[in-house]
Amino acid sequence: LKNKLSNVWVTGEISSLKKYPSGYTYITLKDSKSELSCVCNYQLTSDIVEGMEVTVNGSADIYTFKGNYQFRIVNIFLKRQGDLWLKYSKLKEKLSKEGLFDDKYKKQIPNYSENIGIITSLEGSVLSDIRNIINRRSPYVNLFLIDSKVTGRTAIDNLCESIANFNELNYIDVIILARGGGSIEDLSVFNEERLIREIFRSKIPIISAIGHETDFTLSDFVSDLRASTPSEAAEISCVSIHKLLDKINYDYDRIFSKIINLIENKNIKLTNF
Repeated sequence: LKNKLSNVWVTGEISSLKKYPSGYTYITLKDSKSELSCVCNYQLTSDIVEGMEVTVNGSADIYTFKGNYQFRIVNIFLKRQGDLWLKYSKLKEKLSKEGLFDDKYKKQIPNYSENIGIITSLEGSVLSDIRNIINRRSPYVNLFLIDSKVTGRTAIDNLCESIANFNELNYIDVIILARGGGSIEDLSVFNEERLIREIFRSKIPIISAIGHETDFTLSDFVSDLRASTPSEAAEISCVSIHKLLDKINYDYDRIFSKIINLIENKNIKLTNF
């Protein structure tokens, strides 16, 4: 049972919830026909009470002291959130098996990008953060924006069209796909299969910058590079002008030194001729 009933999702109503000094909480989940005894760490139960409908994730286990079977909970979600996480988990497993997240398909981010495409919403501070950082660090870079919905029913169409439109241009070096933080519901569009496959098909490298550092979406796994925040995406998408000037000066000194050495070697050969 433990082998076959691992990473299981269960939805039910909390009919009883008892916390013990040992640090464990014992929960009974029920529906109209049956009930299930569960156990979890008390930290997971800080926001739930009896009567709530929840979705839990975990594995079947046995309480050897009494010989009773119970469900060991790893995560607890309010039902709507649980449904989204279940969908996320199943789609992640499916796409992972297809190889969409494999490193061998990741495209290299250009070392020196001149034209950067940005896909985000004009609403909020994400765009201004990206622009401010790039304009300050790399003023030689040209920015191209496609205003797109990043949440709601029409967001999936907007995002897919935006990626496709940038791919029709032959001068975009890299695309930044960005939005600010939010709840799992707010970020759910970035877990949609259509968008994941559109990112995978993109001929232009894509940097994902979705949510906060702790937020992970399927778009992050399929993108060529994940940035923890939109600000970090701005920094890693292009080289700062100071580093670029240092590189130019370094290359100039190397070339000049090689030419001088070549001339001196030729001069020595002529002198000894």
